Amino acid sequence: MFPSLIYNAWKRLILAYVLSFAVSFLIGALLLYVIDIAPETLFEISTKRLAYALPVMDLGIEAGMDGGILLFFWNSMGALVTISFIYTAALFNPLNIKRSPQVIRKIFCSRGRMKLLCFLPGCLKIESESLRRLYVWLMVPLIGMILLGVETGLSASTARNIFGSYLAGFISLLPHGIIEIPAIALAGAVTFSAHMLIKPKVHRNRIEEVFKDIDAHRNTLPIKKIALIVVFCLLIAGLVEAHYTQPLVTRLVNAA
Repeated sequence: MFPSLIYNAWKRLILAYVLSFAVSFLIGALLLYVIDIAPETLFEISTKRLAYALPVMDLGIEAGMDGGILLFFWNSMGALVTISFIYTAALFNPLNIKRSPQVIRKIFCSRGRMKLLCFLPGCLKIESESLRRLYVWLMVPLIGMILLGVETGLSASTARNIFGSYLAGFISLLPHGIIEIPAIALAGAVTFSAHMLIKPKVHRNRIEEVFKDIDAHRNTLPIKKIALIVVFCLLIAGLVEAHYTQPLVTRLVNAA
């Protein structure tokens, strides 16, 4: 069993994805059928981030690598980087700014106020710039899940125009998505659970207490176990997407 804070963080991340998917799907439909935006334009916007990965995927496939393995490596790197945020959170501690690596710590602990951060929920009330940056750093998995939900929701809204039916669009997401999304959320829950832990305390400006709580929380988490579960699930999801989802969508599109 995972600690309750991890479980709650995992549920919130999945909920954030589902809600952002639903809202963006409706917005996409509105843009297509009311404002009459070109479906190709909307689809291109929704897959913009994926476009950066495609050249790498193409090179790997040309070299004889399995598409599912390539997807697995790509998603696993993102998930493991997300997990690492709970370790790099310590770099925001201004009380340890003279410790190695000093250059990175000085960048992370800069006193210059990042005004854009103040517009994020809960940031305006945080007095310490270091705690404000830490607060946002640990919020990244939530922002990532919302962004992922928006992208897939907009993409699904174009399915009728691009693939010929909404069914084909949802099938392009569902078989691997029911494994991939919970796995990505579990990786994010490692970091986001720390955000939930310190959320009530950052407004009190107790820097030392906040960082001690994060250290204690990190030490109680079964991070290796979580990482292994995430990597295994993403391997299955990658293979399903490459060898089941894509051929199935191709058959549906050809049959339409």
